[in-house]
Amino acid sequence: MNHSVCYISKAKDGLTALEIEDIFITTQTKNNGAGIKGILLFGFGNFFQVLEGEKKVIEDLYLNKICEDKRHFDILTIFNHQIKYPIFNAYSSEFNIVKTNAQLDSIKTYLNQNNLHHLSKNIQRMLNPFLL
Repeated sequence: MNHSVCYISKAKDGLTALEIEDIFITTQTKNNGAGIKGILLFGFGNFFQVLEGEKKVIEDLYLNKICEDKRHFDILTIFNHQIKYPIFNAYSSEFNIVKTNAQLDSIKTYLNQNNLHHLSKNIQRMLNPFLL
């Protein structure tokens, strides 16, 4: 069963660029290894992430790892539910870390062109503040 979680959170004060890069590397490696798709962004002191995959894997990751991680706080769950069609299934074969405006533009274009899921527009709107 496909499941998706989307959240936004604030980085803890004093989180360094090196710590953020470590989060990116660890997230991409572990999510790819677990068959999780989605995106992770960091900007203006906030993390934004969409996770898609098997329900048990996604719920365990979100509740037991992400929500317990002390490197961020004020976690706002935007959605957490079953999905029929994964939003990022056709975007890439792996989990994506978004670091540049070009990558962000690519995701926005994909979401706009592949509006298969009713949440595509919502995610696209939430990405706007991350554009520089």
